[in-house]
Amino acid sequence: MKYTKHVSVFSVLSVIFVPVFVCQMPGCSNRINSGQSTALSGIDLIEMTDDMAMKIAGDPEVQSEIQNVGPLKIVVQPVLNEMTAEVFPRGPAEAFTGRVRSLLSKHDRERYVWIMNRDAFYRMRGQELDFDPGPSPDAINPEYALTARFSSLTNENNNRRSSYYLCVYQLTDLSKRRILWTDRYEVKKSAVKGFLD
Repeated sequence: MKYTKHVSVFSVLSVIFVPVFVCQMPGCSNRINSGQSTALSGIDLIEMTDDMAMKIAGDPEVQSEIQNVGPLKIVVQPVLNEMTAEVFPRGPAEAFTGRVRSLLSKHDRERYVWIMNRDAFYRMRGQELDFDPGPSPDAINPEYALTARFSSLTNENNNRRSSYYLCVYQLTDLSKRRILWTDRYEVKKSAVKGFLD
């Protein structure tokens, strides 16, 4: 299956992005950007997580699992950063999986039970908030995990920098150690060197 979609987004900084979606294999999304930066952006966050949430919700194997066992008890992990020379702070690392959870919660609330991951629980408890974050993570065992792994390749010369990102998402059955669902999102970006200086 192959499709192409062109979108132009003009920001107040006069940055022009021309996303082009090209899918050469079933179940893969691909985006090409030209602009001032080769880093992943908020636009990537929205488009990638929209795509992943839609694919999880529409996957026949995931739906069959829900029919067989009821709502899936899922823990969401921050993105595992395997990118080259890219700092990926905790906030964005959590946002790229957390937004998938949020979208599925909004549209398919009765099909998924979301369990806070251990690190997030203890971080909240350590902040001495005015509310109880609930039982310890040891009291509730997730049965599935939503994870993502980002890797990248960057090429740079005197005139231009280009980066390729491969973002792989997985929904794993923890008890059976099998991948229930997986998909990937590819982002290709290039920037003129003068804009980067």
